[in-house]
Amino acid sequence: MSARTFEVSVEREGTWWVFEIPELGTGGQARNLAEVDYEAQGVAAMWLNVSPETVAVNVTVKGPEHALNEWAAAERDEQEARVAQARAAERRRSVVRELRGQLSAPDVGRVLGISKQRVYQIEKTADAGKTIAGHKVAS
Repeated sequence: MSARTFEVSVEREGTWWVFEIPELGTGGQARNLAEVDYEAQGVAAMWLNVSPETVAVNVTVKGPEHALNEWAAAERDEQEARVAQARAAERRRSVVRELRGQLSAPDVGRVLGISKQRVYQIEKTADAGKTIAGHKVAS
């Protein structure tokens, strides 16, 4: 026999986590978030007059809206930073490729204020991005 699953929403109210089971028109509370699944399962089982093993819950936690908005903004900032970092790395690779067409690695390093080892590292990364017959070459 498979368990019947109920959607449960929970949010903090004072010192309690208060949950709702909309499908049953009922709810309950728990002292901490870790107890919500167990408590909600028990409430649903009592409401239906069945064994708790025949009931499952899918809990959605509602956080404070300002905190969730700030978290989402931080995620966007992080994504933008990754894009900017990738763009900066490509620009550096382009400069090294251009200068290496004219200068030795030690000279390129001196011009750019980096070590010749870093020049070789950037070159290797640039070479890994090249393709052969339309297929990307592995580094």
